[in-house]
Amino acid sequence: MQSPSTPHLQRRLTYRVAGEPVARKYPVTVAIDFGTTFSGCSYKFEDDDEIYDVVKWPKHFGFYAKVPSLLYYKGRANRLVDWGDGARRLALQPGQDGTLIRQFKLWLAKNTTPPPPLLDGQEPVVAISDFLRLFHESVLEQMMRTGAGRYSVDQFGYCLTVPAIWDDTAKATMREAMVQAGIIRADDPPERLVLVGEPEAAAMYIEKQCESWNDMQDQDTFMIVDAGGGTVDIIIYQIDKSGETRSLKEITRGSGGTCGSAYIDNNMRQWLLDRLGSYAEHVSTCTLENIMESFVEKIKPYFCGEGDQYLTVPATMMQLRQHIDDLIDEDGNILLSAAELDSKIYVPVFDQVISLIQEQLDQAPQVNSLYLVGGFGCSEYLYTTVKQRFEPRIPTVAMAPRGDVAVARGAIYHISQPAFIATKILRNTYGLMTRMAFQEGLDPESSAVITSDGIKRCSTRFDIMAFKGQSIHVNQKISRHFWVKYPRNTEADLYVYDGDAPIPRQVTDPGVRKMADFPIRMPPLEGYSVGDPVDIKIDFMFGLAELKVHVFIVGRQIEFVTAFENE
Repeated sequence: MQSPSTPHLQRRLTYRVAGEPVARKYPVTVAIDFGTTFSGCSYKFEDDDEIYDVVKWPKHFGFYAKVPSLLYYKGRANRLVDWGDGARRLALQPGQDGTLIRQFKLWLAKNTTPPPPLLDGQEPVVAISDFLRLFHESVLEQMMRTGAGRYSVDQFGYCLTVPAIWDDTAKATMREAMVQAGIIRADDPPERLVLVGEPEAAAMYIEKQCESWNDMQDQDTFMIVDAGGGTVDIIIYQIDKSGETRSLKEITRGSGGTCGSAYIDNNMRQWLLDRLGSYAEHVSTCTLENIMESFVEKIKPYFCGEGDQYLTVPATMMQLRQHIDDLIDEDGNILLSAAELDSKIYVPVFDQVISLIQEQLDQAPQVNSLYLVGGFGCSEYLYTTVKQRFEPRIPTVAMAPRGDVAVARGAIYHISQPAFIATKILRNTYGLMTRMAFQEGLDPESSAVITSDGIKRCSTRFDIMAFKGQSIHVNQKISRHFWVKYPRNTEADLYVYDGDAPIPRQVTDPGVRKMADFPIRMPPLEGYSVGDPVDIKIDFMFGLAELKVHVFIVGRQIEFVTAFENE
């Protein structure tokens, strides 16, 4: 099956004409923590200090506060019949002819091994929107039981948490999925949906919930290890008490990878398939899912590196025992030795997490505390491994209380204190494609153009606006001014470079890619004649979780649509 591609996305970036009222406030805030393996939700009413967690989900009988990020489709038409725990239960039933879709969030991460397949020809945004639609319907049902009925759904504002390692195309995909799911509308003000980086949300949660936070002083530093099902994001913050209110500064360029707990599951699944060898094709999807269910529920959360474990084999697999008696014992169990579990299932994932933490420590002279958050961050084995490896270097290594809800709750805190994390370190270099004076021997002749002023220029120069590793305030604006002849339309295409080598000179050089098109259509301007110069200013804000752009024509802010490039 071919890998789905990221669709060509359009996103409206600004809606107001200068002078009109600013951002609308929403009396209800709903935070969605869409995860690779599990998803959660918290919400808050403006007239109530309490933050509520959604803990009841359809067909869910456990105590976990999240719902599995699963979908189940049936028939030739691939009809969506269930989601969450319902999808999981269908996959465990024999005789089903449907398809279980899982880990679809991983399709949005760059440079990762392919996640489990989607339906044939299905785009990631479709699977994500299918899940979010049913997820949101369940959330609304629960909210109505705690007083949300006094508000209309139009009064709900949303914040959606996203991994820090995602690029802007992935974030635009999530915004589009929220529209396709019917949670927001395409013509809603942008502030109705706020994207929040998962490490930022986790840092907000730590500040509110961890007692050890109160012992930290001005200029102390702490590391957030946000370990979820699919991704692990790591960043170091410094406490700044120099102003009227305490704030945080990023002091390292955050790093991350696709090494969440889902990869422990994937390692286990591959180990089983390798042991079954040629007989794997005789094991039904239902049987394999039942074995994996037993591993995920009975072994994975409790294994700490010691003690052999046993997986109970479903009766449907016992008929293969005569062919694979070296795998299944007389009692119908599969032996998982502690050494093999450790070396083949857990350690390959833990090693990646350790490497990411070390990468951050190499950038910081001192770290006072490390906090594990996220579903994977609740793992005692991961905590023990990290503590043993880094305790000599980091005095305090701790797990956040209720780390599984830390990101969703932290997103709520972020809405109330958006400037708490005051500065960020950029992970990419950003620039525009512009025409600059041609330099012989440096610029390719193929890029040469003679402009109306008679000057030979290079048409493909990479005009840098912000550098990778640069510290930037979250609300800092980087502006570009230029003029065009009325009534011509124009464009300002944004390019990005994420490498560590010297910054390329041309947008056509290796490693530079177009991130987004900014087509700017000239509005009717009173008092301007054909050929008159028109002043255009573009403000770029790179310090937010999502790129924000404002365009001004002769001082008037205009509405326009941008298209994010396919990956």
